[in-house]
Amino acid sequence: MSISQKEIQTLARLSRLEFSEEEQEKFIPDFEEIIAFADRINGEVVGDTSSIKEVAARTIAWEDLREDEVTDSLPNEKITSNVEAQDGYFPVRRVVK
Repeated sequence: MSISQKEIQTLARLSRLEFSEEEQEKFIPDFEEIIAFADRINGEVVGDTSSIKEVAARTIAWEDLREDEVTDSLPNEKITSNVEAQDGYFPVRRVVK
């Protein structure tokens, strides 16, 4: 499958990246190689796939999990000693309007 420069531009826009025309041209063979690899993997799966286990099927029994233990933590004064803390909290600049 071949990929067009228009598709590269769309991917760059969706990723919020900017590339020059030369950089976009360099990406085309790389993307074609990635798509060919994915197609090859998809082509290898033939026949009944019911014997393939899903990742979600690999669960741990509740009995095998460890118990939660409450342990002492660092004092709040030590944690905030190298920042300008406000009432014991880290001030964070707002990034979402």
